[in-house]
Amino acid sequence: MHVFISNPRLLRDLQNSLRRAGCIAEQRRSHELEVYVPEAPSKDQARRELNVYLATWQATNPGVEAYIVESPGHEEASS
Repeated sequence: MHVFISNPRLLRDLQNSLRRAGCIAEQRRSHELEVYVPEAPSKDQARRELNVYLATWQATNPGVEAYIVESPGHEEASS
């Protein structure tokens, strides 16, 4: 999943926070991380967990937005 952050100066802080939570987080662009939640049993659960991690991080960084963005042209495959 891609995570956008409104203040790129805090990207490294967010990345470290997500890594401490057990995520794999790599910088994709100046305002964006690529994040995986390896312990999540499904993509839906990974998204829910990541949203909680982002909300927790934002609570300690008021005024900074961090949220999951959809990849252009990336659609979920139906089973």
